[in-house]
Amino acid sequence: MRYLPLLLLCLPLPVLALDYQVEIDAPLLLQPLLEDNLDLVQLRSDDTLQERDLASMLETTPAEVKTLLETEGYFAPQVSVQRDGKLVRVRVQPGLPVTVAQVTLQYQGAVTQEPDYARFVADGRALWSLPQGAVFRQGDWDDSKKAALRPLLLERFPQARIAASRAVIDPASRRATLSVTIDSGPRIRYGELVVSGAQRYPDSVIRGQANFSAGSDFRQQDILDYQASLEKDSHYSGVVVAPLWEQVQDDRVPIGVTVTEVKRQKLDLGINYSTGDGPGARIGYEHYNLFRRGYTGSVVLDWKRDKQQLDLGLGFPRQVGGYSHAINLHASREDSDGVITDNRELGVFRIRQTGNIESRLGLEYVLEQEHENDVLTRDSKSLIASYGWTQRAIDNLLRPSSGYLVEAQVATTVGDLGSDTRFQRGYVRLANYWSPHWLRGTLVSRLEGGQVFAADTSEVPTSRLFKAGGVNSVRGYEYQSLGVEASDGTINGGRVLTTASVEYQYPVTQNWRAAVFYDAGDAAASWQKLNLATAYGVGARWLSPLAPLAFDIAHGNRDNRWRWNLNLGLAF
Repeated sequence: MRYLPLLLLCLPLPVLALDYQVEIDAPLLLQPLLEDNLDLVQLRSDDTLQERDLASMLETTPAEVKTLLETEGYFAPQVSVQRDGKLVRVRVQPGLPVTVAQVTLQYQGAVTQEPDYARFVADGRALWSLPQGAVFRQGDWDDSKKAALRPLLLERFPQARIAASRAVIDPASRRATLSVTIDSGPRIRYGELVVSGAQRYPDSVIRGQANFSAGSDFRQQDILDYQASLEKDSHYSGVVVAPLWEQVQDDRVPIGVTVTEVKRQKLDLGINYSTGDGPGARIGYEHYNLFRRGYTGSVVLDWKRDKQQLDLGLGFPRQVGGYSHAINLHASREDSDGVITDNRELGVFRIRQTGNIESRLGLEYVLEQEHENDVLTRDSKSLIASYGWTQRAIDNLLRPSSGYLVEAQVATTVGDLGSDTRFQRGYVRLANYWSPHWLRGTLVSRLEGGQVFAADTSEVPTSRLFKAGGVNSVRGYEYQSLGVEASDGTINGGRVLTTASVEYQYPVTQNWRAAVFYDAGDAAASWQKLNLATAYGVGARWLSPLAPLAFDIAHGNRDNRWRWNLNLGLAF
């Protein structure tokens, strides 16, 4: 035991971090700059910091402060550093900032021979963010030089560079004299497209979407638009479009396109169940290279107890400007309380998708028949011109928390051509996701409305009239069970429609949300006859890798019944 004190003395002593505080006395606008960058502040919690290190920092802090303040235009500050026990005070009097007295921006090279040279100069000067009289800041100086380059880089002169730049600072007079010379380099034109990765599909699918040709002037926006167009093409799962600068010849740059193709064929099988329709099945098949021309063919069969539907589609490859074309054939049979409706539709569509906006112009021919007790009660035909516009501005399609979705449609018969009656139809649907910082969770709201204008709705195809109820409508009621009730109790489509919903989603885990909601809506023969059906309920949301999956249990107040729904996807 007598050796124990000696052994304890031989043990290494724990290293304790220096305990000191830093107080910065400087103008409020400059305090964040100093607190975020001074070593004296940033290294305060370093366990290895020794007294000699702190002494060294006290000596270098004035120079460090002056260097930081120069980036904000203060070149003659007064800085003092004092230590009082555990407190270190840094006092800063920045003085007056240096301001820009003169700016000289010059261009040289091939751009000076362009007919619109003055436009390039004007654009560069308009983007300059450090004009005469402004406080000189290093960040603004760097940004201004990049901005002066930008008009050239974006159009015709992607190899432009800063040939010379100089900032002369006079702290005594607080004046900064700036000069920049930009060399445009040669005028660049497009070379040939160099395609790689195209094995299953003809490269004409790729080349046909380029909105530029060999020999035309280089524009950065062309490359971005081309990349976006190919990314939306169903033939490819990955796309890279980039100029091949190492292969420039005669001031022409080839454009490399590398694609990763999807499989040539796809088969989808699914089953579903709802309290109203009972069990159902879905079979879908797609082929992405019909006739070896990159045409997309699709067959989708939906079967439910009371409704069967077959859709055939033929899609043509996207073209310049994001345009594509499609032909669709639709056939369905629905049994609603003994009334059997057979519907046949043939449609030709011109589709354009740019960014998050899709527009669709179509011409459709609709044949519809109704039988009741094997007696033909209605036989109508319509030739319809339609236009649809959809925007999906959601932060994350798999985990939506903010953004909106808008869908609008207008349609009209083409006079008396091919139609039993004239009618016009308008429809709009809105959804919004909102996650304010003061609320844990997401508020989802939805609103839709529509109206059909016709002298006699009995000749209007039932698919163009309105019904409500079910998923993405008024939960708590059977699918399309809200409408105009006939004398025999069947539900017919109405001229007008309105539905609304508000829902609160609470995050339980990373992939699960609990939800409460309230829905209201109806379809009727006129706005005066609307009688809103309401419902409330609870649900669960699984943010799956494919799309949000929603399970809801809702109470319909009109008939005082509970029903459940299962849905895959966004609000619509």
